[in-house]
Amino acid sequence: MAKLTNYVMLLPGLITCLVFLIVPLAMIVSMSFSTYATTSVSRSAAGALTFENYVKFFTSPQTPTILFNTFGMAVLTCFMVFIFAYPMAYILNFNIKSNIVRNYTLWFLTVPFLIDWTIRTVAWIPILGESGIINYILMSLRITSRPLTELLFTRYTLMIIWLQTYVLFMMFPITLALQRIDPDLIAAAKVLKAPPWRVFYDIIFKLSLPGVVTGFIFVFVSILGDFITPGLWAGGLQTMGLSIAWYSGHFVWPYAAALSTILLAISLVVLYVLLKVVDIKKLIYE
Repeated sequence: MAKLTNYVMLLPGLITCLVFLIVPLAMIVSMSFSTYATTSVSRSAAGALTFENYVKFFTSPQTPTILFNTFGMAVLTCFMVFIFAYPMAYILNFNIKSNIVRNYTLWFLTVPFLIDWTIRTVAWIPILGESGIINYILMSLRITSRPLTELLFTRYTLMIIWLQTYVLFMMFPITLALQRIDPDLIAAAKVLKAPPWRVFYDIIFKLSLPGVVTGFIFVFVSILGDFITPGLWAGGLQTMGLSIAWYSGHFVWPYAAALSTILLAISLVVLYVLLKVVDIKKLIYE
């Protein structure tokens, strides 16, 4: 009876996933194998089963560039976010002893997320713009004789905005993983005269890997699904998200569905490899 009750309690979540996740995904995948029919009366996805949309994508000369821009920028940004997030999480756990200070620090870090995304991103214009703070400092120090126009609307601007947006999504899982490390392990390593770098790498870093991988997944998936930020700040950088948005906006749904399916498939392969390398269940159950 208890087992039956547990399954009944799972039903609302399973039904929600089925209706709002599995069924829409199945519709997108099935649409990706159809053709786009255009008439003077209507536009619709019609026709027999075909691989035309997939063949068109993989034979396009722009495909390597789009894939590199999409996944290359996502992976590079994830590593950049990790470089900033891990020291923050480490200091928060091992250098700040007061729980009150730690809690206020976490609260302070979440304050920017109470502000609208548009305001947070547009705020970079007076910082990186031609008349912004960075150019003013560089010209004042005579490092450059003219304002640098390369600071805005480039892939570097995009990475800076993604760093600001997703650094906490990387930091919080790492913080949780670091909190679960038994302090006695670190103390025992120090007693046995282990070098500081061995203590950090063999104990702290390796035991925090579930948090690192979880944060990587959060950031990686969020970046892949983001098409608004690259469209506004990347200066013409083409990604799969932008391509999907463009074809969807022009009602070329089968091709947009094919791009979505390809993006989903590659993402699932990457996530499968990550989950095989590190068991993130340790972050929850241990």
